[in-house]
Amino acid sequence: MVSIFVITVMAVMAMGLIKINWSQSDTTTREVLGTRAWFAAHSGIEWGLNRLFPIDDGSTGNQCASSADFPVATENFHNCRTSVTCEAFTVSTSAGNVTHYKLESTGTCGTGKYQMVRVQEAWAKELN
Repeated sequence: MVSIFVITVMAVMAMGLIKINWSQSDTTTREVLGTRAWFAAHSGIEWGLNRLFPIDDGSTGNQCASSADFPVATENFHNCRTSVTCEAFTVSTSAGNVTHYKLESTGTCGTGKYQMVRVQEAWAKELN
């Protein structure tokens, strides 16, 4: 009778430990995918800012509205995707019209129930 009780208690404890281990693995997977999605979105913002304000020349032009590359979607890299959108706004000031840009980047990593999405937004204005 005592041995049946001990076996039962040990089985319940083993099932509890297995559930804790699975839960920990699930949490770690979500953390890693969330971090990858955050970096994918951040890379999209950097890409968009580089398109608006290229390093190689001083011209800014209105690449946001006229560029065929907005919105862009990257290739599937480690099961992560990035899409970037850009909007241009003209704001009237006492010094004249100034163009403002709104970049929004969405990083998506994983599939199914393990899909994580992070969105980043950046605002910039044209320098005169």
